[in-house]
Amino acid sequence: MTATTVPGADTRSGLLRFAMRLDAMLVGITGIPFVVAAGWLSSLTGIPVAVEYALGVFFLAYGGVVYWLAGLDDVRPGALATIAMNALFTIGFVGAEVAGVWPLTGWGIGVLLGGALYTAVIGAVQYVGLRRLR
Repeated sequence: MTATTVPGADTRSGLLRFAMRLDAMLVGITGIPFVVAAGWLSSLTGIPVAVEYALGVFFLAYGGVVYWLAGLDDVRPGALATIAMNALFTIGFVGAEVAGVWPLTGWGIGVLLGGALYTAVIGAVQYVGLRRLR
């Protein structure tokens, strides 16, 4: 059995690169329904259509960029940016729910708090991976 690695990458970056690629794929895939069915999702969640659509476009772009960053020889700068984005989204999702900026339905509250939980967990795993680089 052989392992495929990124040229120039050491084995200490494995968890970080895996967590970044997983994040990229999950968020990118999540962007598809946000773009394709923004109106339906808005009626289900109470989050405005423009926000659903903008999030979807952002999620698609984020997925591509983070996947690319995970493959760079020097993964640290991209990892720092990815971890920071996950922290910002965790705070933003919780803040939007707590502040009541939109007339959220139960599904909307679930989407925001579920998103906050996801970004907190994946960001924490990425942080652990980043610490292993030292």
